[in-house]
Amino acid sequence: MTISIDAQKAYDKFLPEAQALAPQALIPYRLDPDLAVINVQTALPAILAKKADIVAHLPKVDLGALLALPELAIAVKFAALRAEQAAPSEKSISRNLAEARKIRRALLSVARGLAATGLVPDHEVDAIAAGKGNRDIAEDCVALADLYRKHEAAIAGKHAVGDADVEKAASVGSWLLATMRPGNAPPEKAGPPPASVDARNRLATLLVQRHSELRKVVHYFHGEAYEDLAPSLQSRRLERDKQDPPPADPPAALGR
Repeated sequence: MTISIDAQKAYDKFLPEAQALAPQALIPYRLDPDLAVINVQTALPAILAKKADIVAHLPKVDLGALLALPELAIAVKFAALRAEQAAPSEKSISRNLAEARKIRRALLSVARGLAATGLVPDHEVDAIAAGKGNRDIAEDCVALADLYRKHEAAIAGKHAVGDADVEKAASVGSWLLATMRPGNAPPEKAGPPPASVDARNRLATLLVQRHSELRKVVHYFHGEAYEDLAPSLQSRRLERDKQDPPPADPPAALGR
């Protein structure tokens, strides 16, 4: 089921509730928000089909909160994007490092050819090529961008590197240098997370809590079939293997 949701409006809607959570209620953030969005949407039809029964059998359940779970999942995704800007994840650093390696390889190969024909100084290219390690890759991207810009007049029309490639090398290299800590840097002092990270963690906690409630409701009406109808937030299975034994500890059924 696909639902059109304004991500920022969803974020603004649920943030006050998330901020009201007690600190001890917060759980470590380990969600893949894209998976959470898909699995929440997968579970929603099971709730829609039982709306009247939920009101009759489980009057204490907040049906509105369950029906709003797709919005909450999108709010978490939006919060995760904001948090990534404030505190880049290891995944984001790895992704940018892979991009930096790729563009370094391409620009350095062309630079060596330009040096071989005397269009740029050999020693400048050799200095860039020397060194190892992730931080050196980032530094090389910045240095390569500077090399192409500095010798732009001499090499114009004599290589296949475009302006966009040079800009990309400069931007990804600069981002990595600003983000990665040198190996000999003193340890960072622990402190409160940035506001965007705290908001993400709180919204994710709210999502986990309410999705757990949803699964209990689905289990109440459908028994062991609840796992197919309401997969866990991080489930990657499209359908449950019927040969698997039932879970040892399914969510308890809700009282009337």
